[in-house]
Amino acid sequence: MEPEDLDGINRIRKYPDRTVIRVFCTRTTADAYPSGWAYSFHYGMLELDPPRTLDDGTIRRYDNAHEATKGHELHVAPNSEPTQIDFPGIVTLWDRFWSEIPKSELSGE
Repeated sequence: MEPEDLDGINRIRKYPDRTVIRVFCTRTTADAYPSGWAYSFHYGMLELDPPRTLDDGTIRRYDNAHEATKGHELHVAPNSEPTQIDFPGIVTLWDRFWSEIPKSELSGE
């Protein structure tokens, strides 16, 4: 996979076990995203289930919503505070996300 394969991805998939995957990834030149990418790789539940989920249903999420001020973050339930991570590149992070959740990578959609 190449970075251009991830540019413009915006998908949501709901599963029978009430989990959901939301992935968003796009190149950007906005100052708020020094990495050149805006992204969120989210795995969660449709209903809150503490401590399995955070207050927004997250089980595990990588994002850079506040990259310019907070960097790249990993959110993992039940820890309410995210962990700052080094950004390894968008393809490596995508692969890491899919290796850490119990679902198959979205393909052919």
